[in-house]
Amino acid sequence: MLAFFERFGDLAFEEMRVLTVPPGNPVPADEYGFLEFYCTDDDCDCRRVIIKVVGRKSADKVWATISYGWEQAAFYRKWSRGTENAHEWQRPTLDPLNPQSSHARDFLAAFEQMIQDKTYVDRLKRHYEMFKKSPQQPGREGRKR
Repeated sequence: MLAFFERFGDLAFEEMRVLTVPPGNPVPADEYGFLEFYCTDDDCDCRRVIIKVVGRKSADKVWATISYGWEQAAFYRKWSRGTENAHEWQRPTLDPLNPQSSHARDFLAAFEQMIQDKTYVDRLKRHYEMFKKSPQQPGREGRKR
């Protein structure tokens, strides 16, 4: 997995979803960026994104790691033969292999609301296609600013 911003610099930050949480909520007040990460395997067509939620004021802390696939379960059953949980790959879930904070479920709920916006889902799909089509050059990944 590699951050979208590693290959597409400014565009990644211009098009990144941000959640602003005001004071007085269970989640600490801050601006939270929903950073996109995509698979670097050229032979993989998983059609998924990993979203890492980070806060402007909280340095490198990852508040939630969300996995999301936008295809139907049938696609994931075919793509990963023998899997029994393909239905989980087509919806947002907290990624069990990555860090989660005590507020991760709140960020998952916010992301579930975000993907109700078709333009956002279309953007994730477009970013996936851009990422998969961009050349991987060792030592030159990203920094396209």
